[in-house]
Amino acid sequence: MTSVPHKFVYALLAAPLLWLVPAFLHPMGEPYAGIADEADMWIFVHVAQLVLMPFLAAGVWMLLDGLGSVAAWVARPALVLWLVFFSAFDAVAGIATGVLTRHANSLAGDEREGVVAAIDFLWADSLLANGGFGILGNLGHLSWVVVAIAATVAVYQARAGRAVVATTFLSVLFASHSGLGAAVGLVALFVAELLTFRRRTSVAMPKTAPAPVAAS
Repeated sequence: MTSVPHKFVYALLAAPLLWLVPAFLHPMGEPYAGIADEADMWIFVHVAQLVLMPFLAAGVWMLLDGLGSVAAWVARPALVLWLVFFSAFDAVAGIATGVLTRHANSLAGDEREGVVAAIDFLWADSLLANGGFGILGNLGHLSWVVVAIAATVAVYQARAGRAVVATTFLSVLFASHSGLGAAVGLVALFVAELLTFRRRTSVAMPKTAPAPVAAS
């Protein structure tokens, strides 16, 4: 982590905090009826999440920087799986349903009912991407659980300190991706990354040699 420019590291550290915005703004209803009046916010939230995903993943990767334990090697590919599957889930169950909802709002009669039926299928009936028990969503959420638990074991084995271990473990709550639980997980992840960065930076800083004593 210390080989990366500090400004870039701080940008990565900001990702969990920035995710708090879509986490709290995320509409709680389900497409179509639950978000018909919030389609634009629904789309904004899921686009924002897609933008933040690579930065969040990079921050976790840096948290594991230099760790060669089995747990760390489990966490890294699980992180890649989270990035792949949750991005796909977010795009289909999030952005696609939002775009269709906005389109349905501009229609009437049978045309609207046809689009609403498509939304209902994506959200409730599609085995691949439905918002309840879809393959993409489950793989994405499960991958993050594996990331958080494996990373916790990795930092514990590396003797990173109780605060880092505890906050890394609490980041498992981010698996819910929205609401208060996700917010707690995001703040915990930020604290774990910040403490780790500060510790590694202090260790890497060269010690100042004492000034030579002038001969009398």
